[in-house]
Amino acid sequence: MATHSSSTGESFSMPTTTSPTTSNQKPRFNSWALLFLFSTLALTAHETDDSNANAGANKLVTAVSSITLIISATASIGHLGFSSLLSSLFVGTLIEGLLALLSLALWAGCLPIVMDPRKGLAQMYVGKQSDEVIDYQPIISNANLYFCSWGAAICVLSVFAQYVRERLSGGGVGSGNGSMRGGGMGYTNLWYLLGLASVVVVIEGMRFKNQVCVIDGGAETVTCGRNTYGLVTGIIGLIVSVIISLFSTVGKDSALVTTVSSFLCAILYTICAGLLTFDKGPATYVGNQYLAAWSGFFLSFMIFGSVVKEFMGVATGGGGGVTANTSNNVEEEEEENEMDTI
Repeated sequence: MATHSSSTGESFSMPTTTSPTTSNQKPRFNSWALLFLFSTLALTAHETDDSNANAGANKLVTAVSSITLIISATASIGHLGFSSLLSSLFVGTLIEGLLALLSLALWAGCLPIVMDPRKGLAQMYVGKQSDEVIDYQPIISNANLYFCSWGAAICVLSVFAQYVRERLSGGGVGSGNGSMRGGGMGYTNLWYLLGLASVVVVIEGMRFKNQVCVIDGGAETVTCGRNTYGLVTGIIGLIVSVIISLFSTVGKDSALVTTVSSFLCAILYTICAGLLTFDKGPATYVGNQYLAAWSGFFLSFMIFGSVVKEFMGVATGGGGGVTANTSNNVEEEEEENEMDTI
């Protein structure tokens, strides 16, 4: 609150405003900069791997990494403000949204290729060979390409989510009514990540079903059954997370609905992580399915625990009503003092 005093002793209070672009610029710059870093590292890791034999997949990974590297470098420069012309044309405009969407589409198409164990780029199949069952499972074969590709995908998802949130003005919707909502924008990114984990569980479940379970002796019957449960869990988790994250983005989420949904996901992913990663599960080795199952487990409990605290008024935001009332009383006293001065 800025105060201006005139020569007559009158005091006028004027609210200070902050540009939406300025307040959202730094987080999106960080995501663009990390996308540039991960794209560079993914390109380097891929080009220095001598074991790559699939020419078509190699060209795709090289092209996607190079394109997103250029886009993210341009975006980072625009957000830094070195060029006022570039900043005005890019930051918060339709151009930035289209480039973010293009980058997201490129990595959405490239990531399944990179993670396909049959192509041997970032993962490969190994067998534990017990009696007549080979028991194939995917493991990480190129750790640098694996983690950098996931890093790039998560960063571009973060960029696009932040852009959409800003365009929909979600950050300012219901900001003073946190106790009536499911945590609002603070949990939107967690729901997006839970959706991403669910997508991976679904894709890896389908891949295991179509590539391993169809092979005679490729996996035990109980292993394929556990994989089916993981597939169902991923589908339910994806549907729930997409719906809740969309409502949260536009500020229309409900604390009760979010609490019930996160509790459901927590229960499903607790069972899912246990069945997939222990004993005769299809993901006892570290790979996409293993990491996605445990990510879904931790993310769903993070959301559930945080929303329960908000819903029960345990979080720091629970005293928002008292703070608001105190602020209103102070403003009323200031107005009375100003009238007395006049």
